[in-house]
Amino acid sequence: MPLVAFAVVFALARFSAPLYHAPIVQVTALTSSHRQAVVDNFGNHDVTVTQHVTARWLNTKRRGQHVQLTNQYTKSGAVDSPVAKGQQLFVTHGSRTWQVSDHKRDGVVLGLFAMTLTLLLLVMRRRFWLTAASIGLNTLLFWAALHIEVASHQELAFVLFAALAVAFTVATTLFITRWTWLTVVVSTSTILATAAAVLIGYTVFAATGYRGIHLETVKYVTQAPQLLFFVQVIIGSLGAVMDECADIAVALFQLPGPARARFNAGLSIGRNVMGPLIAVLFMLFIAETLTEAVLWLRNGNAISTTVAWVMGLGFAQSLVSAFGIVLAVPLTSGLAAWLAKEVRA
Repeated sequence: MPLVAFAVVFALARFSAPLYHAPIVQVTALTSSHRQAVVDNFGNHDVTVTQHVTARWLNTKRRGQHVQLTNQYTKSGAVDSPVAKGQQLFVTHGSRTWQVSDHKRDGVVLGLFAMTLTLLLLVMRRRFWLTAASIGLNTLLFWAALHIEVASHQELAFVLFAALAVAFTVATTLFITRWTWLTVVVSTSTILATAAAVLIGYTVFAATGYRGIHLETVKYVTQAPQLLFFVQVIIGSLGAVMDECADIAVALFQLPGPARARFNAGLSIGRNVMGPLIAVLFMLFIAETLTEAVLWLRNGNAISTTVAWVMGLGFAQSLVSAFGIVLAVPLTSGLAAWLAKEVRA
């Protein structure tokens, strides 16, 4: 079923060009010419290739007509790529000729999305719709928060996104566990652990004068990078902390025995869960920065410089998130053990 969903959506996307306003063509023939060897200031060798492409218009008033255009790429493929016969491309008009601006990849993206949804539906069955509704609600909340943040010119950014984190937590937990004491435990523990982690991180960074933390490398931010850094920490750590809190709370609400025994069981579960969660966060951070780090190293930068400027913020965010994961264990265990006793009583 997942493969069938991918194939159907991918095939339909091949005929979606009339839905776009941007010009789209499909390659019918091509020739490569004018190969030129290039060397940069650091002695890196590469080859530039210019392709002459014959393509057929798929939309606009020229639909069905043919056009000649050019595509230039490098063998290294760092920021460009060759085109092949049958590919669909977005094009722009240069000073003299039409040129390739980007590949049309909606078929692959939408196909993978359909395959993922099908897999989730097969595995989760009825609970899939609750998860989908939770994602949809969180998306609407995030969209509304962005509009308010832009209108306020960052004056309310931290308070707004802190409130958004609380809304994310409560909404997601409600959809997963419905309105029960389990919802109270998971939501409260997640919020308290995340808040405590951010407070610890802010205190440590402020006390050390942000030594070694290059806030100016926050991507796409020219104003208030410190503010946006902590917003990223809050939103980024929520998922892992909530996952851990839910695992512990669900288990403790099923266990019999006194509150002390349940609390110790929660600590044992947390010790086994928090290690993999911290490792996953760290690997996600490494995966996000690996390509940029390789580019820095290839351009002659030292390893220490690359780590400090490319990976430094990721390390800091992972560290603060780890605080939240660790603090969530006793918080969730204590609250779940106490409330489970009250519920049973």
